[in-house]
Amino acid sequence: MGPAVAALLNGRARKVTPAVIRALKSALPGSTILVSGDFAEARRHVRELIRQRPDVVLSGGGDGAAMRLLNLWREEGGAGLPTMGILRLGTGNGWARALGAPEFFPHVKRLAGLQEPLPVQEFTLVEVEKHLCHFAGVGWDATIINDYQRNLEKRRGAHWLSAWLHKGVRGYLYSVARITVPEEWSRLRRLGQARVTLENLGPRIFEGPGLRELPGATHLYEGPVSVGAAATVPEWGYGFRAFPNAGKKPGFINVRIYDRPVLDAVLGAAKLWRGDPAAPGMHDWFATAVRMRFSRPMPFQIGGDGMGDREEIVLRAARETVQVVDWRSALSA
Repeated sequence: MGPAVAALLNGRARKVTPAVIRALKSALPGSTILVSGDFAEARRHVRELIRQRPDVVLSGGGDGAAMRLLNLWREEGGAGLPTMGILRLGTGNGWARALGAPEFFPHVKRLAGLQEPLPVQEFTLVEVEKHLCHFAGVGWDATIINDYQRNLEKRRGAHWLSAWLHKGVRGYLYSVARITVPEEWSRLRRLGQARVTLENLGPRIFEGPGLRELPGATHLYEGPVSVGAAATVPEWGYGFRAFPNAGKKPGFINVRIYDRPVLDAVLGAAKLWRGDPAAPGMHDWFATAVRMRFSRPMPFQIGGDGMGDREEIVLRAARETVQVVDWRSALSA
């Protein structure tokens, strides 16, 4: 007998269609399949899942949907975080890709054949402003998200071809080229590059991919910043390996600062996308808690959701960890 499986899907996600819901119900007859249309409904569904306590909760609708599930579970008093299986039903699918999640329809029927014990990976989580997430930070990552959404809003009601061209990776590349880069270049000319002071708040700190310990270090970096972020998963989405070293030290978050201006990032885009360790301007630490203070307000995001501007953030390794299904291993068995 396989594990008891339930699912919570974000009904507002573009890829969570009626066909997806029907296919999932057909593949998992008798399982609880819940679809939320808004935040309040998602909270009610999470309460029901806490009551049922299935072995695995499938999450569909992107990385943001998985993060909302975990945060609602904690807020509603669930005893420990659920074991999750992240379906590839989002936009960038960063976490799902990192775990080998396949395309949904060719593999959905195989869900019924999963056997216990399911292979899982344990993830440390980032905690920031009382939110659990797998990545968070300030700078271009947040700006790109906001610009992409702003561009989509402009296309609302446009011809279907125009809307299609501006969604997904095509939309991100367009908004980066036509909105983010020009506006960042203008801001750089008017205000100069932002600066950050990075402080270690935890008992131990390690530097670089080689994990060189810095005993007693508190002041880690002071200088220019374009992106200041932390993560526990390697991908930001669409195969962009923004944190290639994430997960190298369990219980720690990978803190990164990129110090180069916008044109340098454009010229070095291929190396940054691959997570090339030779990409210039990148600084790495592994920490349990850090504080970043910025010389001016910076755009901020949590788990891929824009959160406005911040002049200071504190990023911590959460006390909770989460077990997530390793699809690469589960589906190769």
